[in-house]
Amino acid sequence: MTKRAARSKSEPLPDPASLRAQLESDYPDRRWFTLLELFLPVGVADTLQMRTATGLTRDQLNRLLARLETQAGNAILARVPFNVPRPGARGRSPVVYTLGPTGAALLRAGGHHEAQPCGLTKDVAIAHAQAVLDVRQAALKAHLPVQTEREVAYGAGHALRPDNVITLPGQRRAILEVEQMADISQLRRIEDSLRHKAAFFQSGAAREFSPTVRVLINLPPSREWDGTVQVWERAAAIVAEKCGGRLPFRLVAYPLLRFLDRPDWTEPPGSAWESLFDPAQTASFAPAPPEKAIPSRPTAPAARSLPAPLARRAARDDALVLLAFWQAFQERAPGLGNPEVPQPEPAFFQVMRIIYAASHDAYAPLQAQAAHPYASLYLLRQYLGMHPALHEALSKGMVRGSSSVKWGVPTILLRMQTIIQTFMRYHGWRTTGPLRVYSELASWDEEERRGTFAVTAYIRDPELLMGPGDGIVPSQEEARQVGAALAWVLLSLFVHAEDLDLKRPPFW
Repeated sequence: MTKRAARSKSEPLPDPASLRAQLESDYPDRRWFTLLELFLPVGVADTLQMRTATGLTRDQLNRLLARLETQAGNAILARVPFNVPRPGARGRSPVVYTLGPTGAALLRAGGHHEAQPCGLTKDVAIAHAQAVLDVRQAALKAHLPVQTEREVAYGAGHALRPDNVITLPGQRRAILEVEQMADISQLRRIEDSLRHKAAFFQSGAAREFSPTVRVLINLPPSREWDGTVQVWERAAAIVAEKCGGRLPFRLVAYPLLRFLDRPDWTEPPGSAWESLFDPAQTASFAPAPPEKAIPSRPTAPAARSLPAPLARRAARDDALVLLAFWQAFQERAPGLGNPEVPQPEPAFFQVMRIIYAASHDAYAPLQAQAAHPYASLYLLRQYLGMHPALHEALSKGMVRGSSSVKWGVPTILLRMQTIIQTFMRYHGWRTTGPLRVYSELASWDEEERRGTFAVTAYIRDPELLMGPGDGIVPSQEEARQVGAALAWVLLSLFVHAEDLDLKRPPFW
């Protein structure tokens, strides 16, 4: 086969009909169409999954991918331009591709009318889709019927959308979900998912389903695994409280890679699966034992009830969710001290994220998302109260020389940067290098911050978030979320100074 020059970006793409005819002529066995069909469930596949689905050798697959690229650039299949790590997997991660618009058009022309191009761009979302496809392929290899990301209707107009529903050997259908590493900021999303599952298992639609929801966590047994399980236990306890103290289904977890190495299709699943429901974390359980904590993290006894200022806001929010944030804050925040020589501690980022997440959650009710961030400000005020020296230094910095300073944009930005540096230096961090933190005047092109004074926190290398004993490198998306949380905390020192018992800056 003669190698053709790669298509220029400015050169118009061939129409799907002529492209399809050319591919049919070049590949009578229709291997190209078998390859594209792999992308139908989730829009993503890596080269190992492609070889499994097509039976092609490495060289055959590489030649096919090169030919598709020559024919239409990345419009058929687009190579993901960054590495998508697989926690716990050895060796180099396989190259990942997403389905492009021309690839979707070719599938529609071949009878798959629902085919759409992949819209995933973030590493976490792509890794999740890749793992969902892994589980689907494992079921197909075992000759088990599987539905991937299909709605399961229940009740009056309600539906679940599990990652995979697999018909087990005994003909019972089982829900298998894939999850990534989670921290407290994902609590409401997990609680929301479990709440819908509870409603499903309380409906008649669940009769043909296994009463066990299997969660495959894309982590090896590790410290990160323990922290993720703890978040799921909190969410499960919240949902159980609303169901009379027990979940109407069984919730268990297993490491994804271990499952793929030796799938367990038994019903019920074997004893190696870990329960994600801990009755001791429900308020109805007595006597209440000490809270579990992530190993080697400094902890403090967690409050069993909401403080009054948070309880007053519970009508706008879920009191049990707020209680979980308060408990997580109580566990982690006291461990961040200010020794004589402050050392940067990655747990600092966890605390900033807890503070931010308490009032900034895309899964919260719409009114809560639009409300004044009372919960986040309460936690930040409590945090500053734990560190009186920091609180005093910030207050002094806000008003230093205010009677003689003429406030203009450069002067305001300089004063903001000085206060930001005070906050970061107290915790052992600098504001340049791998962690960049700076004040700025936001562009009018930025919808969220348009024309205002702002703070940006940028983590160049996600490894900065790793603590001693952590074995999983956080994703770029997680680093972005941590940066957003830290930036909000720092900007709140100025915007909400009075709510934090700080002296109001004269330039604000």
